[in-house]
Amino acid sequence: MSSIVMNELKTFDIHMEHERLTEIEITDLLNEEKCLSFLRKQMIEIKAPSLSVTASMLSKRYAYLVVSSTLYSMVEFNCALHLPVKACALSKERTLCIQAGMCKWQEVKSMEREKWRENVLRTLFSSHITPVLNILKKTSRVPSSILWENVAIRINSIYRKTLAKEMDPVKIERLNSDFHFLKNASGDLFNLKENPIKQYLKIGEELIVNPCRKTCCMYYKLEKDVEGIGYCSNCPIKSKQIKVRDSYNKRD
Repeated sequence: MSSIVMNELKTFDIHMEHERLTEIEITDLLNEEKCLSFLRKQMIEIKAPSLSVTASMLSKRYAYLVVSSTLYSMVEFNCALHLPVKACALSKERTLCIQAGMCKWQEVKSMEREKWRENVLRTLFSSHITPVLNILKKTSRVPSSILWENVAIRINSIYRKTLAKEMDPVKIERLNSDFHFLKNASGDLFNLKENPIKQYLKIGEELIVNPCRKTCCMYYKLEKDVEGIGYCSNCPIKSKQIKVRDSYNKRD
């Protein structure tokens, strides 16, 4: 099972450390001085106008690498690869390099899935994602709301794409159960006072009817439109611009 899942996780740009040259260890990223230095370097490389835009872009990428991959394997394979901070690093290509010997497989065995799920997600968020986002906020001054909605849109995306292709009713039920658990979790799961992603999580009809974000990730501020999209498809600023334009058109 582990080899099958590991091959799947390569599609999320997760690789054994020896396969890539690492740019920064995540333990170093959690150091304020080293994080600031890394963000300044990244700002130049991605042609961002500020550290806050750089941190936002990094958080989106990191959520894809760590959160999306974990939630996908939980639904698809009923297991998850434990990714402790000390085992992870980012490569120059912004892929995730891991020390495989430190990353254990967490499978549902004798434990009830609900308890297993809570343990997996508590470790994922409290011990990994929250510390990373906290240091990005501290060094760049980007609002927490933007960083956490960046995480939420990755969750929405991976669940939406999985639902679109998944035919197994057991896995669909598993996905919906995991989504509602995250949506209704207390802040304690994230080592925070309140659930930071609750208001941003959407799947199914709600996502179709209201796809726009509440905050803007600031992708449009990049000097180089690396994805060739101008604005994200769910950009709230673009949505407001369209509404204003339509309003003027109606007046005419």
